[in-house]
Amino acid sequence: MAQAEPPQQIAFQVHDIGGHAHSVLLRVDEKTAQGRLAITASAAGETQQHELTQLQKSRDGKTLMCKASMATVAFTIEDEYAPPRLHLVAKVFFPVMDTTYTLSQADQERLVAWINTLSLAMLS
Repeated sequence: MAQAEPPQQIAFQVHDIGGHAHSVLLRVDEKTAQGRLAITASAAGETQQHELTQLQKSRDGKTLMCKASMATVAFTIEDEYAPPRLHLVAKVFFPVMDTTYTLSQADQERLVAWINTLSLAMLS
């Protein structure tokens, strides 16, 4: 009996527009294209968790798309800024969330490399 592959995961830190740090843990099960996003606000220690389904990635490793609840969510790395940004947009029929975080250059490079290693369907 073959053992199931453990989910792939990455942890990194982002900062919101107010400069507050948030710890991010992103887990992906490549076989099911499902995952979990956990964001913990450092100051409050409060964790938000989101179940992700239908995960897909871009060819350049800068975008992950998925479904979370009823929304379509895009995680886009914007590396043309200094510091780089992680832009999250959730849409149902129109945007219901549009948030931008900054992350370190090192975390941005790790995140792109990690996304590129995932065995997920490519965005068309």
